[in-house]
Amino acid sequence: MFQAKLERALQASPDWVLDGNYNRTRPVKWRDVDVVIWVDYGFARTLWQAVTRAVKRAWHKHELWPDTGNRESFRRAFFSRGSIIIWTIKTWRNNRTRYAADLQNPQYRHIRFVRITRREQVQTLIASLKSYS
Repeated sequence: MFQAKLERALQASPDWVLDGNYNRTRPVKWRDVDVVIWVDYGFARTLWQAVTRAVKRAWHKHELWPDTGNRESFRRAFFSRGSIIIWTIKTWRNNRTRYAADLQNPQYRHIRFVRITRREQVQTLIASLKSYS
């Protein structure tokens, strides 16, 4: 049901932006994708960002998505099965391996991959995108 809903939403508009690593919907999402921006920071930096973001969200009780009531807690962030920190530790290597393989996959030759490995590259990318707006 979710995949069908996603497909309808993507077909409804020729221009869209997605983020995330939800692999079950990849065939639908990547069929018509033009560009994939892969933020490929090292494990230590990625884990640090996940931990600091989780702590800030739990401390400030920030709502994760507007009008959902979904808020991070310290218990959920550090000790639950749904912990973003545990997820980061468990999936970082596999995500990196998968994206590296995707760069070489003929099925995705229509996609331009932009691999970001350093913070300075983000600024360069943003500056180059400003010419499109």
